[in-house]
Amino acid sequence: MASSTVRAVLRDIATDDTLPLRLENQALREEIARLRILNDELERVVVRDTLTPLFNRRHFINCLTERLGRLQRYGTQTALVFIDVDGLKGINDLHGHGAGDAALNHVARVIAQDVRSTDVAARIGGDEFALLFDGMDDAAAHAKAARLVQLIASERCEFHGFSLPITASFGCTVLQLGDNDFAAIARADTAMYAAKKQARG
Repeated sequence: MASSTVRAVLRDIATDDTLPLRLENQALREEIARLRILNDELERVVVRDTLTPLFNRRHFINCLTERLGRLQRYGTQTALVFIDVDGLKGINDLHGHGAGDAALNHVARVIAQDVRSTDVAARIGGDEFALLFDGMDDAAAHAKAARLVQLIASERCEFHGFSLPITASFGCTVLQLGDNDFAAIARADTAMYAAKKQARG
C-alpha cells in the first residue's frame, strides 16, 4: 500500500517535471506554424500581383529571362502573349474603379483557369496581362490566345447587379535566338496594339 502511494507520488513528480517541457514544445510548434504562414505570405507578396491571383511583372520578367536562357542553351521553344483589356477606362468612368478592378479580376480568373501549370500568367501593369507558353509555336499560341479572349468576352462579369461587357485584344510572338526581354516584349506589344487597331476598324 505504502509502496503504491510512493509510486503514484513519483509518477506525479515525473509528470510535473515534463509539463514545462511539453508547454515549451507546444509554444515552439505554434511559433513555427506562425512563421511558416508569414513566410508563405512574404513569398506570395514578392511574386504575386496585388490585385489579381496572377503573378506580378517582376516575377514575369524573371521567368521570361529564364526562358530566354533556356532557348539559348537548349533551343527550347516558348511563346509570349500580351493581352490588353479593351475600354477599361470607360468601365471606370461609367461604374467606378471598383468595376474596373472587377473587370481585371474577371480577366485574371479566366486566364488562370485555362492555362497549364507549366505556363506563366501575370498582370504586368494596368490593364495588361502577359503569358509564357512553353513548347508552343506561333500558331498554337495564337489559337490559345484567341480562345482566352473569346472566353473573357463570353463569360459574364457581374458587378453590383450590372453585367460588365469585357473584351480584350492580344498579340503573340515566339522567343527568338538573340532576343533580350525588351525585344521580345516589344514584339508582343506591337502585335497586340496592331490587333487592337484592327478591331477598332
